[in-house]
Amino acid sequence: MASSEPLAPRPGRAWAVTALVLLFLLINYADKTVVGLAAVPIMKDLGLGEEHYALVQSSFYFLFSVSGIVVGFAAAKRRTTRVMAVLALIWGLTALPMAAGLGFGALIASRIALGAAEGPAVPAATHTVYGWFPTRDRALPNALVHIGPTLGVVASAPLLSWIIADFGYRTAFGVLFALSVVWAGAWLLFANDGPYSKSAVPSGASREPVPYRVFFRSGTVLGAVLAGFVAFWATTTALGFLPRYLSSGLGLGSQQAGTLSALPSLLATVVILVMGAVSTRFRRRGAGSRRAYCLPGMALLAVSGIAMILFPHTEKVTAIVLIAVAFGLPSAFYPMVWLLIGELVPPERRLAVTAATTAVATSAGVFAPLVMGGFLTARNGYAAGFGVCGALLLAGAVVGTVLINPERDQRRLPALSRESVSAA
Repeated sequence: MASSEPLAPRPGRAWAVTALVLLFLLINYADKTVVGLAAVPIMKDLGLGEEHYALVQSSFYFLFSVSGIVVGFAAAKRRTTRVMAVLALIWGLTALPMAAGLGFGALIASRIALGAAEGPAVPAATHTVYGWFPTRDRALPNALVHIGPTLGVVASAPLLSWIIADFGYRTAFGVLFALSVVWAGAWLLFANDGPYSKSAVPSGASREPVPYRVFFRSGTVLGAVLAGFVAFWATTTALGFLPRYLSSGLGLGSQQAGTLSALPSLLATVVILVMGAVSTRFRRRGAGSRRAYCLPGMALLAVSGIAMILFPHTEKVTAIVLIAVAFGLPSAFYPMVWLLIGELVPPERRLAVTAATTAVATSAGVFAPLVMGGFLTARNGYAAGFGVCGALLLAGAVVGTVLINPERDQRRLPALSRESVSAA
């Protein structure tokens, strides 16, 4: 039977949308990092102790996971591009209370609201880009999109550190407000959902969607969630505590510490691009997604776990190198998660499934700052907190290797679902 094949996008349009999505995620991570970079002046200005600061970092994730699930399912049948514009506008509005110099309560409220608006961001962005490329060609655009978070740190850490040092942290929040609003306007003028955003269904066929529970029970989704959880634990720890560790633990100046805190993201950017190009070549030569995506991703988590455990016990130069590896490689792992789930889940289920799995994985952001803050309050020091993070990364690598197998799980899906996945 004939099938309804999607029309290929106009030359250059898919890559232009990809570039805008990359900028969307760059702004996303700049919003997250600003409080960590401005920790010292914010704590001094508002009179915050360690417990208060840990609460600020944790509060960002209070609604992050819940919002990711709710918006993901609600937006599954809507234009994702409009959802992304609304999210960006909310990001900008949450920066205004701190730009206006309001107090601790406003800081907590704005971080909770920002987290709620950022929870659905990465799944929505990834789903949008996947709508512009067929399955076999997604690895490289997926990599380009997911360097947005890492470039967000690379670009924003030095720039925001300079703005905070020379003009104050309130100005930094004002700049983030302006960036979000300008991006939302450009996105509404230019972007829309792509030709691969729906499944290709055989003509005349009646199609029953595969129940969500089938995907959530699969080893691939479960393994991706667990591995993503430990990777996000490391990322959250870096966002909240790495600039402070470089300053107080290694004795660097605040601006130098802010600049060096971008090193893990710089490494992650390189690794993401290299692995995206290599994975694309593997897939075009017929390699399975377990070999192309899963096993390299688990290797990244294992190496980062070892580096995480070691760096607090080394001298300064070696520690900086190991820090780049420890915090950079988990960020480089994230694109593998989306590719693995995208191999298994058809387009009409993909946004909701990725949003739900992302929500569970990113719930690590609630616990990681509180655990690290507990170690610092008890004077066990940074080494204990980083050691726990390293152990979790090693455990996640082992569990992910055992559970993740898209080819096996795809064979267990109903036949029509397999047709829709291959067509997407």
